[in-house]
Order: sequence, then structure tokens, then C-alpha cells
Amino acid sequence: MDQSQRQFLAETEDLIEQIFADLDELRVKANDRRARRELVDRIFRRIHRIKGSAASLGLEGLSEIAHEFESLLGSVRAGRVVVDNDVLDTCESATIALFESLHLASSGVIEPSRRALFERIQVLALGSSAKAGAGIGSVLDNLPFEIWQSLSGDERHRLEQAIEERDHVYVVTTSFDIASFDAEFSRLKERLATRGEVIATSPMVDAERADKINFQILFAGRSELEVADPDFASFAGMEIRKVTSKPETLASSDKEANVLVAGLRLTPAVSLSNFIRTDLDDLDRLISSTHDLFRATAKALELALSQPHFGSGVQEELERLDVQIRRSFLSVEDKLIGLRMVSLAPVLQRAVRAGRAAARLSNKEIDFEVVGSNLKLDKLLSDTVADPLIHLVRNAVDHGIETPEQPGKSRKRKRGLVRIEVSRDGRQTCLRVSDNGRGVDPELVSQAAIKLGVIGRDTLLDMDHSVRMIFRPGFTTLSSASTISGRGVGLDIVETAVEHVGGELRVSSQSGRGSTFEIRLPATFGLLRSTMVSSGGHSFCIDSDHVIKIEVIVASQIEKSEGKENLRSASGVVPVVRLRELLGQAADETVPTDLVHIIACALPETGPDNGQRKHVVMVVDKVVGSEEVLVRNLGRHSSRWPGISGATELRDGTVGLVLDLPRLLQGVVTN
Repeated sequence: MDQSQRQFLAETEDLIEQIFADLDELRVKANDRRARRELVDRIFRRIHRIKGSAASLGLEGLSEIAHEFESLLGSVRAGRVVVDNDVLDTCESATIALFESLHLASSGVIEPSRRALFERIQVLALGSSAKAGAGIGSVLDNLPFEIWQSLSGDERHRLEQAIEERDHVYVVTTSFDIASFDAEFSRLKERLATRGEVIATSPMVDAERADKINFQILFAGRSELEVADPDFASFAGMEIRKVTSKPETLASSDKEANVLVAGLRLTPAVSLSNFIRTDLDDLDRLISSTHDLFRATAKALELALSQPHFGSGVQEELERLDVQIRRSFLSVEDKLIGLRMVSLAPVLQRAVRAGRAAARLSNKEIDFEVVGSNLKLDKLLSDTVADPLIHLVRNAVDHGIETPEQPGKSRKRKRGLVRIEVSRDGRQTCLRVSDNGRGVDPELVSQAAIKLGVIGRDTLLDMDHSVRMIFRPGFTTLSSASTISGRGVGLDIVETAVEHVGGELRVSSQSGRGSTFEIRLPATFGLLRSTMVSSGGHSFCIDSDHVIKIEVIVASQIEKSEGKENLRSASGVVPVVRLRELLGQAADETVPTDLVHIIACALPETGPDNGQRKHVVMVVDKVVGSEEVLVRNLGRHSSRWPGISGATELRDGTVGLVLDLPRLLQGVVTN
């Protein structure tokens, strides 16, 4: 892929995000004639730009989708089509198809058929809001979603061929005992294969029959298929439904949108390129800073070379230039780090769109609230967190929020609420997905764990153990699994993706009050004013913002009581901790015991007293000094070392670990 293609991918991805935002605004302002006209014109121009660029690069699939989309918008502009929910849903499906096609183009994967979507667009573009009466699109419209969303590209192609050849299409529903389902299922497929073609199979969940394994089979053949046929008489509980050309359930355009946004698999929401857009003013300031740094460095070198023997005046000037050069370098580094930062708004909007699609599919009334979309995150982390965030939002919609007819549904609560919140916590970025639903049910989780043989028959898990259980790979509860998501199904994948970039996934839940999933991400790069300390022969960095005072005291000033150490000061009694013990290092008997180096620290409090400062005194082997350091995160290794937030290369070329004091001291200091 050459430079022009990479640039096209980045620009088109931005355009698609803008189209999504325009469609959201259009839904709100559909009844405002002037605003509606302006938005439709704006979307049309964006689509036309994508169409022309894609055609020039030979991306036929992308260009074809844009062409059909443009035709529908042209009919809207001409007044032949009214902007209603049907049209808006189709526009959203077309935009999602553009998004998927863009990702397929970047990976070289063959485009799937867009026939159903195109037929839908063409019918609407002619000014009719009715569905096509017959043909491929109308048959596909009547497929169960769980079958449709699981079809591979090859399976969809085989289904379309069968419909074109006027084969009968059936959905066969079966139920087998767990002990014998393998043999019985294979026998049924063999019987069906003699009548036609088994195109796909999809497992189903039935909470009322936990001892059964249920399947839906998509079948196509020339002859009629009936339960009364002697070949199928031995299969108890078998049902056969013919898929007719009359639309009965979900529209094809909705189905395609839900396949892309609300399916079981994680959608390809990550960015397609490493391009980052930046403001020209920011670049101008960076250029100026770089030039100032060059002039200061050149002046210092010229002065040093022209004065072999430094006098006091030259020495002072060099010291001044040294400070200036260091500050300039740090300023340039800080601005370069800033260039890596991108807005989280597009990622959050993708998650909201996925949630809305899942809500429509589940027939639930849910409001979505986004807080902190103005914050920025390193592009690498932003790309990585997109898919996990979408999965958590879908999970909250499908199983966090209960439907009105479900037991335990509050009569006072008319609508569900899913809140996505982004905030800063020190050097970490926190993304929280909260819902006001039923929460994790320990009894239900315990029952599922007993059936899987994970715990004993008489064991009842508490909330903490239940929350851990839902992250077990492959774990699910029959009453909460669905075609969209499932508590525990895929959560292990989300956790792995977050941990891969050094993040952490936390969960809290209250039965009947909802759940909160929190993703905590470290900074990829960052400048830190640090206090350097030595412990066990190794160098460590401490955030200087936590440091109140550094001093050497007489060891006898530290009091011991009930196995704990304290230090009396003007502000009262302060707990004492030893860095060697926190890091699991052995005590050094050779270190003098009469004097000790201490650092008085003030750490941010967590919990209900948030905003308060917790004071602690830390004993170290030695305080080396202060230094501005460039901190890098440790990627997937971060989760292995709690209390370590990153690493940096020191001036002498050695590597120093950066301590996360609040987490390192968590649970150690209680007062």
C-alpha cells in the first residue's frame, strides 16, 4: 500500500465518521425543513467525494456502495423520497457497509454481496417505502437474525444462488439431549443432505430446557420439506418453517446493520492507518520551539569551543544555556507527544451506535449518555479500546437492561440507561460503561457454574466470585446468553485486549441496581517530573506531585506498635512503609540503621472521601535527586507488576521503573 492509498484510507475513515454524525443529527432534525435539506446536501457531498476517490483507486466495492447511496440521497434531494425512519435506517446501513468495505479493502478480503442492501436502496430511491414483493432481498428479509448474522461470505453466496435457482428455503429447528446431540445432529444433517443443501447451522439458547442443545439449520432444496416425512419421524421436537418471500420480521437493511454493529463478533472499529490529523498552529509552534532549541544549542557549543578556559562569566552563561536547552527539549518532547493524541469522540459514537442497534434488535427503550467525549487519548490506545468498548456497550444493552416483562423489572423505571464515561485519574484514562439494569445475579452464575462442573453442587458464589466467574473463557448462563452478547461470553476476549496494552478491566455490580465495567488505560508516553530513589540496588521514579518533603531522620524516631510503624510529626501520627518491603526486596543488613532516608508523600484518596489526601512516610535506601523523565508504558507486561506504571531511560543510560504509589500502597495503609 503506497502513501496515496494510506492517505485515502485515513481521509475516507474521517468522512464516514462525519456521515454517521450527520445522520444522527438528521434523525433529530428530520422535521426541520431547512436543517434537513442542509444535512442531506452535506451527506451527499461526502458520499460523492468517497465515490470519486474510490473509483480512481480501483476500489470497485466501495465505489458501488457510494454510487447506490448517492442515488438514494439524490431522490431525497429531488423530493421523491420522504426522510422517515425507514430511509434513515437504510442510510445508516449503507454507511456501515462503507465502513466495512473500507476495512476489507485495506486487508485485501473479497467483498460480500450487497444485493439485499442495493435492492432496498433502489426501491426507496424510486419513491416507494414498500419492501420488494419477491426475489432475493425479500427472502433474505425473512431470515431469522441469528441465522443471518452467522453466515460467512461463502454461505451467503450459496444462499443467494439457491434463491436465484428457485430452491425452497427452510429453517429447521431441532432439540437434542446433551448426551446424544453429536450423533443425532450428524444423522439429521445426513438426511437433509439427501434432499438438498445444508447451508448453515446456528445454535440457540432456551432457558427453559437447560438439558437440551438446540439448533437452527438453514436448508435449501428443490422438493418440499415436511415434518411428517418418514425420514424425519424419529427426530422428536423437530420444527420446519419455510422462508417465504413475504417480509415478516427484520428488514434486510436493519439486518445488515445489526450484523455489523450488534453481532457476536467484535466489529472492525479500529483505525485503518497511522495517520494523525493536527492543527497547523500546533505544527507552527513546534517548528518555532525546534528552531529555538537549535539556536540555544548552537550558541552553547560556539561559546564552549571559543573559550578553552572558562571564566566565571562564561561558566554562568553556559549554565543558563544548559537550563534553557533542557527546557526546550522537554517542551519539544511534550508537543510531539501531544501530536499522538486524538479525540475519543469518534470511538464513543461508534459504541453508542452499536448500543442503539442492539436496543432496536432487542426491542428495548434505552437512553445513552456520554460524558467526557472531549478528552483525548493516544491514538494507539484509542484504536485498541474501540472494539472492547463496543462489546461492553452491547453487553449492557442486551443483558444489563431487562425487558419490561422480565421478573424483577422495576415498575417505576420506564427506560433503561447506559452511561459511557471517560475521565482522567492521574496518568491513567478511565472508560466506564454503566447500566441501570439488573446487575450480575450470583445465584444464576452459581447455577451455571455448577452445571459446567466448575464448582461443587452445594456452592453459592458471592458477588466478587460471580464477577470473576463471568470472565472465565467459555462461561455462560443460559438465561442471559443471546445472539447479541452474553455475560461472560467474550468478556475474556475484552479483558485480554485491554491487558495487551497494559490496561486493566474492573467490574462492580449490585443485584437490581446495575453493573459498571471500567477500563483503565495507562499513558503510552508522558513527561514526568520525578523524584529518583534507590532501593535494593535499583533506581525507581516517584511522581514528584506526591512528594511533600525529603529528609534524613534518626531511626529511633520511627515508633513500632502492634506490628506497624508510625512517625510523629507536627500534623499528627503518620504511617510508615518501607519501599523494600513493598517491592518484595530483601532487607540489606549492611545499611546503617541509625539514620534513614524518608519521603513524606500525600496521595489522592479514593472512594467516598475522594478529593482528600492520604499522608504516608516511605523509607528508601537513598534519595538520588529530581529529574524530568520520558515515561513509556510496559504494554501487556504492566498487569504482571501492580504498582509499576511504566519505565524510563535515565541520564546514565540505565532503566528506571516508575512507581504508581496510590496502587502500590493500596490495602497497605488503612488510616
